[in-house]
Amino acid sequence: MAITQVQETIDPEHVEISTWSSISLLKIGGIMLTIAVAWRLVDQFVLSLGNTWMNILPSKLFPFLIILGFFKKYRSGEVETVLGLSRNNLQAQLVFGVLIGLVISLGIDFGGTIVYAALIDPTYSLQLHILNEWLLGYTLLFFLTNAFLEETLFRGLLINGFKTRQTANRAILLSAIIFGFWHAGWPIVNGAIGLDALSEITSMVFFTSILGIFFGVYYEKFNACQSLVGPITVHTLINFISECFKIGPEPVIQGPDLIFSTPGLMIATFLMFLLTFIPLCIILWRYKIEELTAMWHRIFRKNNSTEQPVLENENNRSINIKEV
Repeated sequence: MAITQVQETIDPEHVEISTWSSISLLKIGGIMLTIAVAWRLVDQFVLSLGNTWMNILPSKLFPFLIILGFFKKYRSGEVETVLGLSRNNLQAQLVFGVLIGLVISLGIDFGGTIVYAALIDPTYSLQLHILNEWLLGYTLLFFLTNAFLEETLFRGLLINGFKTRQTANRAILLSAIIFGFWHAGWPIVNGAIGLDALSEITSMVFFTSILGIFFGVYYEKFNACQSLVGPITVHTLINFISECFKIGPEPVIQGPDLIFSTPGLMIATFLMFLLTFIPLCIILWRYKIEELTAMWHRIFRKNNSTEQPVLENENNRSINIKEV
């Protein structure tokens, strides 16, 4: 009896690709978050790039490229479904992203100060300050890169990773809390110490966690996890406007203005925060982007249809006059 031995050669690269392709999203999210946090801490506290014109761009750009490169190589089918980098409904994503970004930025950053000056202290100066106007182009690019990293990491990877073990709502909450602590270092970078640092860190974590919930609702409910283009657009505009344009004689430091000269200004800003965020969250929770797009098209077509007969009557009238 003859025995034939077959020796199978296993390609190490194939084994590596299979391993990375099968690892859970939550583990990948943890690895990528660790890389991003470590790079961020080095840029903030070791290299002190936050105090330079460059800001901490390397900790934004390179972790994003690592995430994108990893998915391109090992899980290319999930670049759109997990990272949210999809062209699906692109025009509507950009339009709603710009509108929502402007509403939040103007309603909160400017709205609170304007309400305070109009209703509480008419002597309060409403001067507009443009910070580092010679760097506006670079700053916009910086915050666009920042939005790509934070949205693909916290909304794309972490929410989808948590959803493998938790409900969607819990996934949004967990991702938002981590997103809040992600911003905890900025008060220290800006020079806060002692109890002031603790107070500012608490405020920073709280408000950015709320913002993280908002972005999570935007992605999970409004966009049905189809795309992160809208949240990236909103995120970019919020950061760019709040960092570069300041109204009133308030602190002109990096980041949102969480230090207020008077309790009245803080109350007015918080009131505008609630009046802006609550209606937006309700809309994003109850409706899908396709529904609002269809509603917009129906209104637009209705307006066109009401204008058309008038134009036709005017044309007929002009023709009759000519015939007479």
